Amino acid sequence: MPSAPFRRASRDARLAIHAALTAVMAWLAIVLALPTDTFVSSPSFHVMAAMASEDHWAMAFWLVASVGFAGLLTQDGVVRLGSVLVLATMHGVVAGLFALANPATTATGTYGVLAALGYYLAWRRSDEGV
Repeated sequence: MPSAPFRRASRDARLAIHAALTAVMAWLAIVLALPTDTFVSSPSFHVMAAMASEDHWAMAFWLVASVGFAGLLTQDGVVRLGSVLVLATMHGVVAGLFALANPATTATGTYGVLAALGYYLAWRRSDEGV
């Protein structure tokens, strides 16, 4: 049976991953909401631009970040697990869209790793009984 400090550190690590997934999604929403024409500045965004405008993507990312914030603020394990799955899936979608546009960008790997971290976190939470 793990010691109390180990359980506390493990819980802190899970919260840190959850917070990082949420913060990256919120940051992406803010960047796309700013009037900087991000989609025009980089060809890596052309698949996303073909699907919706920057404002629509910003709103979608902000909604997902809000789900992540809700998961961080609640003590309900099911809500936390659900919010992590939503975050991980959106990071995976972003990785896939960057891969379709240009698989050689660092964004493809970065968002892919974030999605993998999210799914790992979801697995750990479900394995521990949420």
